[in-house]
Amino acid sequence: MHDDSFELLEEKVLSAVRRIQELKSENESLAAQRDELTQEVEALNDRASRAESDLANARTQAAQVDNMEDKRKLIEEKVGGLLDKLDSIA
Repeated sequence: MHDDSFELLEEKVLSAVRRIQELKSENESLAAQRDELTQEVEALNDRASRAESDLANARTQAAQVDNMEDKRKLIEEKVGGLLDKLDSIA
């Protein structure tokens, strides 16, 4: 009976050791996955920052183009008015 208790204890200890080894291996695998995902998130954040910067630059350029277009229209109207005045003199 005494030997049965030791065998049972040994079996439980060995089972616990195996489970601890499995959990340790799983933990290492999960830590590696976490590190990979962290790197991917950092890369995506960098890409998002660059995209936001590119978008801000594009908006600035679009505003400049709109401003230039407004100036072009104003010049066109003034030149057209001057030409009309010149035509009326002749």
